[in-house]
Amino acid sequence: MTEMHSPFGGSVAMRVLRCPASVGLVERVPAHLRRTSSYAERGTVLHAAMAFLLDDNAPYVDSLRGKTIDNYTITDDDIALALRPVLTYVGALLDTPEAEFFLERRVIFPTIASTFGTCDLIVRIGATVHIVDFKFGAGVRVLAFHPDGDEDVINSQLLFYAAAARHSLPNFFAGVDEIVLTILQPQSIELDAEMASFVTITHAELDEFITAYRSACSEALSEAPRLQRGDWCRFCAARPICPAHTGPLLDLTQFVLPTAVPPSTEAYLQLLADGLNLVDAIKDIRVALHDQAKCALQNGDVVPGYALSAGRAERRWHSESAAAAALYRLGLTRDDVVAEAMRSPKQVELRAKARGLKVPPELIDSHRSGVSLVRSENAHALALGRVETTRAFSEALEAFQGGRQT
Repeated sequence: MTEMHSPFGGSVAMRVLRCPASVGLVERVPAHLRRTSSYAERGTVLHAAMAFLLDDNAPYVDSLRGKTIDNYTITDDDIALALRPVLTYVGALLDTPEAEFFLERRVIFPTIASTFGTCDLIVRIGATVHIVDFKFGAGVRVLAFHPDGDEDVINSQLLFYAAAARHSLPNFFAGVDEIVLTILQPQSIELDAEMASFVTITHAELDEFITAYRSACSEALSEAPRLQRGDWCRFCAARPICPAHTGPLLDLTQFVLPTAVPPSTEAYLQLLADGLNLVDAIKDIRVALHDQAKCALQNGDVVPGYALSAGRAERRWHSESAAAAALYRLGLTRDDVVAEAMRSPKQVELRAKARGLKVPPELIDSHRSGVSLVRSENAHALALGRVETTRAFSEALEAFQGGRQT
């Protein structure tokens, strides 16, 4: 969950550790403009729905279909692909004999003033405590434990929650031997990813995290905190004013023209790469600026030179059933009125995954529409250029001829 009033809360723990300067920069953004995306708003609503479903007098999950919470309406996909899989997993955990739990529990982090967070679910079974965090985003997969360069890293947000829970609930943690950190993410861009990601940690590892986080927070309040750009910037509200992001836009000297005429191929290709990097940086800042300006205007603020414009009108039937009946009486056939189409392979695979099923791969045919230009680290399926293809073919041909016996 999001800690709206804690600058050092769990949801920003990774960013504070890697970029302490971000804390002061975010404070310079008006509070009402530190908005979340529509995807995060959906996640907040589904978190609330999970808390509702896990209540003692919880209704059936299907009863939430069509319900509107904070201007978001829960859909069939939300139930089938997000709520039901998580509810099934959590239900099995809570049905374990002797299970005790806290739901949506606010916890205080030790040694740092005014630092708190909200744990989605804390469960104790015997001498083991489970810290469970729900991730309802459908984008990049979030792991409890993941490699980062030459080291393996435990999710900072979960470490924060575990440390705060242990501090806030000493009796609940008395006699606990191990702590299991779990992320439940039913949807992500990785179709074959498991919903649950978990890692077991010790009390000593929690103590180490508390020390490291206290140091990072102290640095954040210093006169010259460290500023570092990275993946942790993705949801930072200060990106439009952050020197690490705006600096490259102002430093046009990095886009240097080759001096030789004609230039070497390598020099010109480097020029292309530098230009693309600059364009990508501009695009990132544009999105952040656009989102904050739109949020300001929706809030009633004035952004000089900009206004909100109504979107394109979309025509819909007042009542599909009534319209269909009237159209049939008019003389139209069912084929004229109703179009039936099979869901895409991905849509069916998502529904199958939510039910613990797997679609046979031989049912699906795959064709690539072409090639696109992306950063090397984002290339999911590397496509070789003409020169590389020719070289690969030549090497394969040589290997084949070398292996023939005359």
